[in-house]
Amino acid sequence: MSQKICFVVMGFGKKMDYENSKEVDLDRIYKKVIKELFEKDLKDYELIRADEIAGSSIIDVSMYTLLMKSDLVIADITTLNPNAIYELGVRHTLKPYSTIIMAEEQCKIPFDLNHSRFLVYKEIGENLDNKEADIIRMQLKEFVVASEKKEPDSPLYTFLPHISPPSITDAEYNKIIAEAKGKSENISSLVEQAESLKHEDQFEPAISIWQRLVNLLPNNDYVVQQWALCTYKSKAPNETLALDKALDIIKRLNPKYSLDIETLGITGAIYKRLYRLNHNFDYLDEAIYYYKKGYIIQNDYYNGENFANCLLLKTRQDDLKDKETIYLKFESKNLRKEIVKIIESSLKAGEVNFWMYATLSVCYFCLGNDENYKKYQDEFYKGCSAEWEKKTYNDTIAELKDLI
Repeated sequence: MSQKICFVVMGFGKKMDYENSKEVDLDRIYKKVIKELFEKDLKDYELIRADEIAGSSIIDVSMYTLLMKSDLVIADITTLNPNAIYELGVRHTLKPYSTIIMAEEQCKIPFDLNHSRFLVYKEIGENLDNKEADIIRMQLKEFVVASEKKEPDSPLYTFLPHISPPSITDAEYNKIIAEAKGKSENISSLVEQAESLKHEDQFEPAISIWQRLVNLLPNNDYVVQQWALCTYKSKAPNETLALDKALDIIKRLNPKYSLDIETLGITGAIYKRLYRLNHNFDYLDEAIYYYKKGYIIQNDYYNGENFANCLLLKTRQDDLKDKETIYLKFESKNLRKEIVKIIESSLKAGEVNFWMYATLSVCYFCLGNDENYKKYQDEFYKGCSAEWEKKTYNDTIAELKDLI
């Protein structure tokens, strides 16, 4: 085989880092650091990502073969994903050298890996800017160059240097590589298509692609989340049925017991929309439960803003006492003040996301600060390009005008 193989062991899409109670988008590191480095500077390597061969009919064979024979393995263990940790352990067992371990600086390194060399990068937050991506790429390139010296980096072969690693024939390896590369390209292209369709408000065709991806990646939370989101956004064949179907989909992820803020946020959104359609306060209470949980876990501004909005919607309930209504408004106002502090702190740290501006705009609108409401509304409109995102923001403002 003329081209060397780099097998990338890491999660796919957004994953919860339960140790630090936050969500991490691993695709940012893969696309802006790993993939860009190899496409521009290390073209003698072919990249294959572990999660992207998950739909293969020979998953066990291909996975173990790639872990054993790949010229290089890069393992990002940032969220301490059990699959990534296991696959790293298998690699250390099967090959003495050419394994690179990456992790975000807040990652708590397992004790058994404490003696290993790590590429540690700064917390990327909502965005990974070009400057920081450049720094991590340069570090990774140095690690790759060092790995080509084939010096032992596996703890097993470091402490037991006289044992011999297993092997398979080149013919077997080449056959498996060909199948794995085909599967990798297929899943990558499907995800890109689905994301593009979602951005263009074409939710129904996006749904069919996410359904295919669920079959290929049955244990991937991100794929299920996106399937549920596009289903309720589609309003097909009608809004009520779409929401009911989306609720069935997200329940695959056990939201009642989940600590995943994306799962909680989507579940809350489904129940909030069911309340809007049916004016049943049982649905609103469910939305409040999920949004509150998502906010408490991580001080997540998306869940927090929607929690505050739902508290105001709750004041419409006819059987509430005056003091309960006063409390709900008071709690909603305090929440918004907290959220403003959280987002402004993130902005000072260099994290920028147009949804941050939308949330700040909504919060300042409800707090009666017209200047900042309009200021951040303008910033949101500048950064947002999808029509459904603008509509979501505008609908929220219109709804709140009747409540404050």
